[in-house]
Amino acid sequence: MLNREPYPGLIRDMQETGFKRWGFVIFRTVYTEESQSQWESYIEFLKASVEDRLESLELSTLLKPHLEWTIIEDRDTLHNASKQHVRERFSEWASQRSVDRDGPGVEEAFQRDFPRFRYCVYVDHKCLDTVTRYEAWAEAGAPGPSKYVVCALIDKRCGPKGQGKGRFRRIEGCSREYTGWQYSSVHTLSGLYDKLSLMGLMEDDYTRPPQIFPGDDVMPVE
Repeated sequence: MLNREPYPGLIRDMQETGFKRWGFVIFRTVYTEESQSQWESYIEFLKASVEDRLESLELSTLLKPHLEWTIIEDRDTLHNASKQHVRERFSEWASQRSVDRDGPGVEEAFQRDFPRFRYCVYVDHKCLDTVTRYEAWAEAGAPGPSKYVVCALIDKRCGPKGQGKGRFRRIEGCSREYTGWQYSSVHTLSGLYDKLSLMGLMEDDYTRPPQIFPGDDVMPVE
């Protein structure tokens, strides 16, 4: 029988380990003067999207107090950083876990590969441009197909060569089926967090870049 309760994986993990904090760590990789307002709009939209989703599922009282917005900004080392560099920085951040920083139950959460310590959000200029396009679309009355504000979700366990079958369209040098990351609409982040509490990103309905999860839209390829 299917469990129809929302976010069963996330809630189960909290109950079993006592580790309450959840949410993806976010890395900013663009630090130009002209991008500052974009970044502010982007983060505001991302936070509102996640919180609105919790509200729509009537989970705000249960989950919002434990939602941790960890945003890592470092102009000197993260400007135009590659996904592999962010993957390494995130791995370092996860390795520095402690009860003081992360709260009770953190060691079990790390050992059980909770999403907070395995996946992170990567925001580059292409991601920032999606909030500009979204705002223009909304101001025009939201004509035609929906527009998404997009992020990249990175799996710290997968290197830049990817995993799985080869001979797929090359994306950022990777021709394997699983690239180790996925473009996702930010409105899906809380649901993805729950899903990744139950299975890995490469399982089930992995969406290979440049396609955006969910749907058939694609991001520009440089």
